[in-house]
Amino acid sequence: MANIIWFRRDLRIADNPALLAALKSSDEVVALFIIDNELATCANKKRLAYLAQSLKSLDQSLGGNLHVIHGEPVDVLKDVIKRYQATEVHIAQEYEPRAMARDAKVIKAGINLVTTGSPYAVAPGRVLKESDGTPYKVYTPFYKNWCIHGWRKPAETPKAIPAIKPGKDDRNFPDWPVPQGETIP
Repeated sequence: MANIIWFRRDLRIADNPALLAALKSSDEVVALFIIDNELATCANKKRLAYLAQSLKSLDQSLGGNLHVIHGEPVDVLKDVIKRYQATEVHIAQEYEPRAMARDAKVIKAGINLVTTGSPYAVAPGRVLKESDGTPYKVYTPFYKNWCIHGWRKPAETPKAIPAIKPGKDDRNFPDWPVPQGETIP
């Protein structure tokens, strides 16, 4: 049985609790990145170029086993779940309104999202004012409380990632060029 690790913001194998959870829950994983229309058309060109390079780097870390599929997340996930008979889709929690709406649609479609961790050092809502339990609006008091609260230690890097090799139709890496006069670190 294989389960899916849906990479979204955290395009890395080191310090990735969602990837570790996916590996612990199944014999193999389907490493997946979905390029939806909103992402492909709304982001700025430098961000897209950086994303394209990051996907290639992640693919290399995964031994050439990253599935990159264009489409609406619900449709892509249903197809991949059916093909690989997956029962879980592992993700890192995202907090942006667009991401939360996307995840709500996926859950409403009956897809089992398993959330582990987030791409942040401390997830939103974890460090709150002691006086009334609301979020800080000023950085310095937040920072002081954050230092007291602490943060999780980095997750281990898996020694091996038994990932399913994608077919040629699932290798749709974007070719977003770096804008003229710009550089990507």
